[in-house]
Amino acid sequence: MGVSLNKAALLGCLVLGACLSHRAVASDKHVSGIGFSVLPGDARVISHALSASRDTGLLAYQVLPRVVLSTGGDVAFFGIRGPSYEVRAGMFGLIEVQTRDPDPLNFMTVPRGPYLWRGLLGYSVALSLDALAEQMLGHQGAFEVALSFRHESEHYTGSAVDIGEAFEGVPNIGDFVMPDVALRKVLGCVDVEMRVQGKLFLPHQAYLFGPGVDLIFRWHALPWVHPIWSVFGEYLFVRDDVQISNSIEIPDNYIVRSIAGLLFPGRAGDLQLVMTASVGNDKGLLAFEEEIRIGWAIRIGLFKSSPGLE
Repeated sequence: MGVSLNKAALLGCLVLGACLSHRAVASDKHVSGIGFSVLPGDARVISHALSASRDTGLLAYQVLPRVVLSTGGDVAFFGIRGPSYEVRAGMFGLIEVQTRDPDPLNFMTVPRGPYLWRGLLGYSVALSLDALAEQMLGHQGAFEVALSFRHESEHYTGSAVDIGEAFEGVPNIGDFVMPDVALRKVLGCVDVEMRVQGKLFLPHQAYLFGPGVDLIFRWHALPWVHPIWSVFGEYLFVRDDVQISNSIEIPDNYIVRSIAGLLFPGRAGDLQLVMTASVGNDKGLLAFEEEIRIGWAIRIGLFKSSPGLE
């Protein structure tokens, strides 16, 4: 298995979009009270960057305790802003490489192989209902609905003789459509965000449906540092009729993961230094590994993730 050049090109476009996004204001057009902007920034008004999910488009070095390197982004192609709403259409990409074996003390050195890869790409449309949010959730509140299409696949670096047989029967995630609903409520100096999502897998995939929930707290303690705590849970239901072989039964897949630490807001994005804890299945080719994992991470979001800092 190899990593698709299309995925690498997509991630290059995402990073380029992040670099150019702050010039988007100059390209705004206004017609009859409706504003149109190119590369307005994040693909969501309620950013996904503080989610504890492993499916988050960030630049990150994580020890979970396996070493995980990821490069990704969630960038809006364009945005349309009306008097009481905003629409953003964007693309998502993530490439994640991790070691097969735990290596908890590894830092700033070359992690030991073999290496396991996971790639995601997709597109999204998000609608933020500003007037409704102001009425329900108060000042700086937000309410957003979104629809995404994504593809996820798994790969490894090495020969089938070395490691391929070890992952026999592990299913591809494949293609899915994911609707989600998110809200943000500002309580004094604390931002509270919640997102409910559901992965609806296309026919002929191993899984049928995957509900998930995000809960995020961010405390604006000081202008330069914000304590954060985030928890994410997901459960993937396997199809009743799926069969890889007569000897392998695919179980349901679940994970509950939490991050806690400090966020340092920057001019172009946010730096997160966090501890991580999770229980349940791992990702990619380690989907059959069910265990408790404790680690740490350095994560960089390409855009500001707080309305108070825009």
